Amino acid sequence: MGIKFQSRVTERTSDGITTTIVWNGSKEEMAATAAGTPVGACTDDGQLKSVRVYQESPRIWHCEQRFTLAADGELTEKPDNAYGKKSAQLKGSMLSMPLETHKKYQARWNYYLAGAPGVKAAPSWWETAKDTVLNHADSQKYAWIKTPGELPNGKEGRWHILKDPVKPGYETYDVATYSVTETARFRSANAAGKMVANNLNKIGKPDNDFGIKRGDWKCDDAGVSWNGNDWLATLTWTLSGNEEGWDKELYS
Repeated sequence: MGIKFQSRVTERTSDGITTTIVWNGSKEEMAATAAGTPVGACTDDGQLKSVRVYQESPRIWHCEQRFTLAADGELTEKPDNAYGKKSAQLKGSMLSMPLETHKKYQARWNYYLAGAPGVKAAPSWWETAKDTVLNHADSQKYAWIKTPGELPNGKEGRWHILKDPVKPGYETYDVATYSVTETARFRSANAAGKMVANNLNKIGKPDNDFGIKRGDWKCDDAGVSWNGNDWLATLTWTLSGNEEGWDKELYS
C-alpha cells in the first residue's frame, strides 16, 4: 500500500512546542513506523513523547507521533531510562590534599626556620626552598621545624626561631573535584551485577563525563539494589585531583 504523509500540526504553549505528525498506510506499515523510533528518542522534530496507531477503515491505518521541544525551539536532551541505559548525575565537591603536594609549594608556607645560637639572619634560600632537606653545611646552622617545641638544643645553647611560617595552620589545601554517579535499571540481579563487576577502585571513565576532560576517573563506589520494581546498578566515578590523573602504579 505504501506509507503516506497525512498531516503535521504544531502547537506552541508556555510549556513548549508540540508537533503532531500523522502517517497512513496498512496496519503492518503503521506498526513498523511506530516501532521505528522509540519513545524518548531525540529527532529533528523534537523528542518523541508518544505514538498512537489507530484504524480509519478496513485497509487504512494511521500512525500519530507527538514530538516536543522547549519553548525556545531547542531540543532538551533527557536521559534514556530504558533497561540497561545509564543515567548520570554530576556532583562537585572539595578534595583535601597535603600542602606539600601543591605544585607551587614552598617549605616556608608551613614550617618555621630555626637558627643555631649566634645565627641572626635567614639564608637567601628560605624564600625559594621546595622541601625541608638541608645539606650538611646548612644543617649545622638551620633547621625546618613544625612547632617551636621542636627547637633543638646544641652544645652552644638552645636554637631560636628565625622565620615564622607564612601560611601558619595550613597543612592541606582544597582541590575542586567532581564525581559522576551512573545508574541503570535491569530485570535481573545478574544483569545489574555485570555492569558493576570489576570496576571498583579501577581507573576508567563514565559514559557521560559532562564535558569534563581534565585528569581521569576512578570508580570509588559500586552497588546493586532492588527498588521494588527493578534491579539498579550504580557506579560512582571520581575525577582525579589534577591533570596528571590517578597514579597508574597504584590503580590499574
